[in-house]
Amino acid sequence: CALIHRPQILILDEPTTGVDAVSRREFWGMLKKLQQKEITILVSTPYMDEANLCDRVALMQNGRILEINSPGKITASFPRKIIRVRSDEIYRLITDLRKYEKAGSVFAFGQYVHFTGINDAVRPEELKHYLEHFNHKGIETEEIHPGIEDVFMELMKKENEQGNTHHTQRTKNTN
Repeated sequence: CALIHRPQILILDEPTTGVDAVSRREFWGMLKKLQQKEITILVSTPYMDEANLCDRVALMQNGRILEINSPGKITASFPRKIIRVRSDEIYRLITDLRKYEKAGSVFAFGQYVHFTGINDAVRPEELKHYLEHFNHKGIETEEIHPGIEDVFMELMKKENEQGNTHHTQRTKNTN
């Protein structure tokens, strides 16, 4: 119905939420065809794989824009290497990785965990040996390229740290 009057801009708020994977793919195919007809399309989505299909992405949290750029430039801006890690016990894996002295960030991504060190000196083999020390089984470690979700998680982490710093400063100023 929104296309009947041939709009110059189409604004869609999470149009594929709750839609099966095949229908999502078909919907995005339709959006690409509309884009070729010079219709500007603005889409909000919680799905980072859909964000990869866009020309430009604005990553937002709590109504604030954290980053705007093409998907490729957003992922290229990620400052650290990422090691994808898996073991038979995901919860214990997350807990043990967060205890690691060289851990910068540890986030669950499905059946894997994305580990970023405090610097790029941490190697996949080093993490594997560390986890073997804690008797983890079925360990997999592999260096991977960051995705938009990795960048988003890192930006949210920084935003939260800055928010906590500002809150602490305001509290000190009021005392």
